[in-house]
Amino acid sequence: MHGLRGRQLYQLVFYGVIFVVAAVGALAYMGVREIRHDAAVVAVESSARGLSGAVTVLLNAVRNSNQEMGQGLLKSLKSEALRREFGTVLRDHQNLSAIMVSDGQGLRYLLTRRFGGTVEAVPDELHTAVSWTLLKDGRPDKEPFTGWDMDLHQVDRVLSDEFSHLEPGQVNWRSAGRFHHVSAAWITASSLAESGAGDRLMLSFAFPAEAILSQLSEAERGGAERIFLYWGDGRAMPVSGLGADVGPDLAGRALAPEQLPDPVVRLAVSGLATHAKAPDGAPGKPFSFVSDHEVWWTWAMPLSIFGDTLSLGVAVPRKNVLSTLTSDSFLQAGAVVLILMAFGVLFVLHRNRERIESLGRRREAAASAGDVLDLIRSGEGGRLEFKQTLRFNLKSGKNGKEIEHACLKTVSAFLNTEGGTLLIGVADDGTVTGFDEDGFESDDRALLHFNNLVDRHIGTEFSRYIDSRIIAVDDRRVLRVHCIQAQAPAILDAAKGEEFYVRSGPASRCLTLRQFHDWLKKHQ
Repeated sequence: MHGLRGRQLYQLVFYGVIFVVAAVGALAYMGVREIRHDAAVVAVESSARGLSGAVTVLLNAVRNSNQEMGQGLLKSLKSEALRREFGTVLRDHQNLSAIMVSDGQGLRYLLTRRFGGTVEAVPDELHTAVSWTLLKDGRPDKEPFTGWDMDLHQVDRVLSDEFSHLEPGQVNWRSAGRFHHVSAAWITASSLAESGAGDRLMLSFAFPAEAILSQLSEAERGGAERIFLYWGDGRAMPVSGLGADVGPDLAGRALAPEQLPDPVVRLAVSGLATHAKAPDGAPGKPFSFVSDHEVWWTWAMPLSIFGDTLSLGVAVPRKNVLSTLTSDSFLQAGAVVLILMAFGVLFVLHRNRERIESLGRRREAAASAGDVLDLIRSGEGGRLEFKQTLRFNLKSGKNGKEIEHACLKTVSAFLNTEGGTLLIGVADDGTVTGFDEDGFESDDRALLHFNNLVDRHIGTEFSRYIDSRIIAVDDRRVLRVHCIQAQAPAILDAAKGEEFYVRSGPASRCLTLRQFHDWLKKHQ
């Protein structure tokens, strides 16, 4: 008699449904969260990479305007040749501010658009001084020109470090305003080139930051609604026209987070400057933040290989990356459907509680001699009764209908109450006597006789609630009849008429018509 009892089975199923629904809901929620996270990461990274392509287009347009530079070659390093080649490029590209040539020692040549013309700077062989020339219409100006205060040692150190870190095919973006003594933000793009003699050089193009921002503002943004340049020291320069614009007094300058007027960019930059920073100073993985009750995702894609860690930052609202299946409205609708389904299943379980408990009570039936002895030791009660015979009257010494009636009324009472077990072949004091006095030819004959009695006096439809088996206990046969509560009233067709029995403690009580009516109302 092991396993779940009736009420335990119902509770297991009931709470199991609640657990399964909760588990499915939790797994679905976590799954959607993971999908949301992955979709947002892919969207924000794709947007940043796509925009970085627009910056590369700006650089390629400059390099490819000169066939030699486009191939990464500088045939001559003489000042006159470089002045001619670079001067043409500066005239053709008004958004270009300067061109520099450097190598492992530092600066070799500089041509920049300044002072109403172009300024040429050429260090001497020992890199101790710079020769300055102001060019007007491609020719040296007649007036003396002393240039500006340039710390050549520092410039050489920075450029030689950058040169040593670059690999062929790489482009490094970094700040360059301090090299040219300008207050506006200038950004250089540096890549390796070769001289006509086969020497490795570094060719750098300087652009005003505003030219890069203008290029970004016209590029395909993907899902990004905020774009900005981000420096590793926590400063940023947003693209105008997206969100709150910077005032004219701050335009063209890299700003600290508290100076940024747009709250989305300010929060994105603040996050990049704190928890999203990797140990090497470069921005880490994409992350989310909330601005004005809206969730945004941001990331800064490094443009620098070496130097001051210039990055291209984007901020993408979550609504731009969510599909219909991962939107808040879908999640809410899914939660409502799941809850309604759970309530529906629990309602059906509640309506069928007695059936479920009956299934559990079937498992309580004694199946072995040990199970029968355990029942006997527990003694007669509301769900257990002993009968010594099925049809033989021990007092009169012959078969009697009254003995069969006594067994059947116990069975019907069990069916009408909470079920129970009738042990035929056990005396009232619990002694196992067997039912040999009934004189059945075989166990099959005994079971057939019992089943016929049930079909004839209680009803064939109730046989599914009854499990009968003959079990040998101490070499004596015991007919174990296990009953579970029926879904309909089990009325006993007796010799004196129809009778309705229920269990009342260890006895089976016959109800009057009025009592039966009250019982029906209670169990409907």
